[in-house]
Amino acid sequence: MGGIRYADAGMDMKKWMLLLIRKCRIVLAAAAVGAILGGVVYTVAHTVPESEREYRAVSKVYLDFAADETGQVYQEYNGYTWNDLMVTDPILDVTMSYLPEDYTKEEVMAATEATILSDLRLLTVTITTNDGEHTDAILAATDRALEEYGNTAKEFIQIQTIQTTQAQLVVADSRLVQAVLIGLVIALAAALLGMLIYYVLDDRILVASDVKQVTDVSFIGYTFDKNMGEISASEERIPVSERKLFLSEQRLQGDYDRAVAYLKESCGDAAEISILQRDEDSSDHFRKAREVYGVILKIPYGKVHGTYLAYQVGQYQVQGCNVLGIAIENADMKFLRRYYGRAIGKEPWQS
Repeated sequence: MGGIRYADAGMDMKKWMLLLIRKCRIVLAAAAVGAILGGVVYTVAHTVPESEREYRAVSKVYLDFAADETGQVYQEYNGYTWNDLMVTDPILDVTMSYLPEDYTKEEVMAATEATILSDLRLLTVTITTNDGEHTDAILAATDRALEEYGNTAKEFIQIQTIQTTQAQLVVADSRLVQAVLIGLVIALAAALLGMLIYYVLDDRILVASDVKQVTDVSFIGYTFDKNMGEISASEERIPVSERKLFLSEQRLQGDYDRAVAYLKESCGDAAEISILQRDEDSSDHFRKAREVYGVILKIPYGKVHGTYLAYQVGQYQVQGCNVLGIAIENADMKFLRRYYGRAIGKEPWQS
């Protein structure tokens, strides 16, 4: 009669969610730690050493073309043409003549990019190196070489630099915000999954449904570690919110007392026994339990696992003891109010 029925019981999602809400600070703290770690990892991984940092400078060069008989000169100079011209004679040789001797052609060729964006008459020259001074020097030499090329090449009337910038550190596209959000989401998911696994494996007895999952013995009520007598004159001064709590506990304690009284009246002598308070020898304990018609087991709130309760019920039955019911003592009234979803101190038909 008292076998474990986990396979049929399912999971009490409402209880799990209430327990999770009570641990929301832990979940939020885990999410915050994940966000911080995500930001730190991204920052460390994307911090560029000084020797590998890139500096970029840009100039705008106006190309004043000379027309030939067909008027097709413009078509001969596109972006690909200029990239080839910039790193070959005669422009490259002139560029090198304006640079100190420690500069190499390979360095200049790797650093230079020339593009035509939309207007064939406007050339954009971009110089990128790992040193700001080298970037500025190569750009200045390149502009002068282009201007000289404009004076000698028959296709041009003039080439003139109209705008130039100083070398600036190239800043990579920062995705710090995305890294922080990813870290937050991963940590939040891990915390929730960890909580889910913990509560799925945690079968401590908190509410009546936990008892029903492991045994067919009737659940007869909750008890509380307070004096449940009538409200005295001094207690009238207790704030209403606290008085409702007191009355709710009084109501549930009353339900338990009536259930015990009925069992004793209808079944004969019954003993109330807490399964965690066996100071006497086990044989004497079970002998005394057999001398009465039946026993009422009281389980401390949140301290007894369902598997242990099923084991204890089985032990009483093997010893020939009649288990009349099970109660949860020292219950948490605030949790019970949230779990049952109404003011427990009132009947369902009362407003």
